[in-house]
Amino acid sequence: MQATSIHFQPSILTCPQNAKKSSISYKASSWNQNFIESLKSDYAEDIYGERQKKLKEEVKKMIEEKDVKAVALIELIDNIHRLGLGYHFKNNIKRVLDRIVSFEQSDDGEDKSLHGTALRFRLLRQHGFDVSQDVFNQFKDHAGNFNACLSNDVKGLLSLYEATYLAFEGETLLDEAKEFSLLNLKHHVGRINDSNLADQVIHSLDLPLQRRMVRLQAREYIEAYSKREDANHVLLELAAVDFNMVQSKHRKELQDLTR
Repeated sequence: MQATSIHFQPSILTCPQNAKKSSISYKASSWNQNFIESLKSDYAEDIYGERQKKLKEEVKKMIEEKDVKAVALIELIDNIHRLGLGYHFKNNIKRVLDRIVSFEQSDDGEDKSLHGTALRFRLLRQHGFDVSQDVFNQFKDHAGNFNACLSNDVKGLLSLYEATYLAFEGETLLDEAKEFSLLNLKHHVGRINDSNLADQVIHSLDLPLQRRMVRLQAREYIEAYSKREDANHVLLELAAVDFNMVQSKHRKELQDLTR
C-alpha cells in the first residue's frame, strides 16, 4: 500500500554580495499554473469514497466493541489519532472514554502498568476529561522517588514522557515524571532491540506528540505502523486511503483557486 505525495521544490532566495537590500531578487517559483494543473491523483472521492465508508464502519465496530480490555481500547484510540483518523470518530471515541472512566470509578480492575496508566491519562486529558496527576503516585517509593525498576520499562517511560506534555502549570509531579522519563529514555537510546520502539523513542525525544502537526504526523506514522507485526490492517488501509483522499482534495482546491 503506497501513499502518494506531492514533492515540493522550495523557491531559493538569492542576494548578490554587492546588492542593496531593496534589490533582493527571488528565484521564480516552480508552482506556476501549468505545474499546478498537471498535478494528478488516483484517490478522488467518487472512486474511493465507498471503500473509505466501508472501512470506517469496520473501525467503528472495533471502537464500540464491549469485550475488549481498556488498555487495548486506548491503544486503538491512540493509533487512530496518530494515523490522522480521529476526526472521523469523535463521537465514538468520546463514548468509549466515558465508559472507561465509568468502569474505573466502579471497579478496581483497571490496568496498573505504567504504559497503560500514562496512555490513559494522556488520552483522557487530550479529550477534556478531568484526570489528576495523582494517578502516578502509585509508581513512587516511600522516599517520594519514582521506582527504580521503572527505569528499564522503555514502553512505559515513553508513554509517561508523552503524558507529561499535557501537564498544567504547577503540577510538580508531572514535572518530576518528565525529568525521570527523559533521563532514562536518553540512557536507552541506541540500546533498544525493538526497532519500532527505538524509532518512536528517538522521534518523541526530538518532537513530542503534542508539538507535531497532525497531517505530517499521520504520514510518518502510516509508514512506521505498516512495519509493525501487530498492525491492524483495516486501520492501516483506512489511514492510507484517507490521507490520499485528503491530499487529492487539497490538490483540487489549489487548482480551483488558480483558475
